[in-house]
Amino acid sequence: MILNKHTPRKMATISFYINTGKLDRKGRAPIYAQFDHLKRRFRVYTGEKIDPKYWSRSKYSYIKPSYNDDSTLDTYLKNVEKTIRKIVVDARNKNKTITPELVKSELLKLTNQNSEATFFPLFDQYLEVSKSTKGFNTIKNYKNALHYYNEYKNDEGFEFRFEDLNMAFYDSFMEYLIADKKLANNTAGRVIKVLKTFLNWAFENDYHTNLDYKKFRIIEEKIEIIYLTDAELKTIYNLQISNIPLARARDLFCFGCFTGLRFSDIAQLDKGNIEDGQIQIRTQKTRDLLTIPLLPQAREILERHDFKLPVLSNQKLNGHLKTLGKLAGITQPVNIQRYRGATRVDKQIPKYELITTHTSRRTFITLSLEKGIRPEVVMSITGHKDFKSFSAYIKIVDSVKKDELLNAWK
Repeated sequence: MILNKHTPRKMATISFYINTGKLDRKGRAPIYAQFDHLKRRFRVYTGEKIDPKYWSRSKYSYIKPSYNDDSTLDTYLKNVEKTIRKIVVDARNKNKTITPELVKSELLKLTNQNSEATFFPLFDQYLEVSKSTKGFNTIKNYKNALHYYNEYKNDEGFEFRFEDLNMAFYDSFMEYLIADKKLANNTAGRVIKVLKTFLNWAFENDYHTNLDYKKFRIIEEKIEIIYLTDAELKTIYNLQISNIPLARARDLFCFGCFTGLRFSDIAQLDKGNIEDGQIQIRTQKTRDLLTIPLLPQAREILERHDFKLPVLSNQKLNGHLKTLGKLAGITQPVNIQRYRGATRVDKQIPKYELITTHTSRRTFITLSLEKGIRPEVVMSITGHKDFKSFSAYIKIVDSVKKDELLNAWK
């Protein structure tokens, strides 16, 4: 952190500094304005960056003469200083409380910095940045959440200015998602979770200073874990299918049930990942290196496709899985309970309609536990690190054991 200080009058001390701990890809450090007023300290991002070698410690100039931009940046920073002084004087004259958000907001208005550093252009930028590190389903969740932000903006006239994202906004937005859009609590919670993730990224990159978003509550209610029983899995695995796309979907799904792999990882699997009767693969979602024993059923599926499984879109695959479930006679009704706000919504749905790509991984975990494999062994195969989320499967298995014991002793 390198300071450059100018001291106007006694009412405030204004400093400019660069944060060398936040260099961008071009090696430039963000320039901040810091000012002390009535024993309070405020910092705002000026919207400009500079290579640290051009930053000056001189009290006469912020930028070294060797920085060839015709003194444009130095003049800009001096104007920022004047602007901050004006904001402080105006706020004092109007008996306004001076806050970082007030200064930031007024500074943006007066310096016209907000053309690019606004919510929606920045969210698009965040999406592009995330594509290199996040999985397909995560990016899909981000885009889905963005859809609701746009709808709220259009329906309610809310501009999504960073300084307006407070608890009043949160309450109104949640009511909109649940009452107007009829989203279940968990779905609304995912939209808020994405919002908090984005706002955290924007804060870390100095696009805003409003921390009210940290108070936003993410609703997460427990839902039913849908998995196949051992008998149901065997029935699907042994189905005689002449339809080629359906047969491919069956093989993909069953391979997931026998390995616990996500479909994003199955898609990248080839012969090079098989060694000593095991699958070795680095997962796309968590970048963990997993070692998975290759069951005979899984090897048979791989050999059937010459160790390169077919790739289907998530939407088509989920459609085929429901057809497979119906063909396999997995038609028993399942009670589904969801909450929309405080209202409970109950449904009875045939089990085959609930089968999705996620069902395969859940089936692997549940059946492995039912067969007596220790939880920590299953977790090492699936890559689970959080025992809290894994404990839901253990409860299911305990329930199955209880039912079987009672039935056997009746």
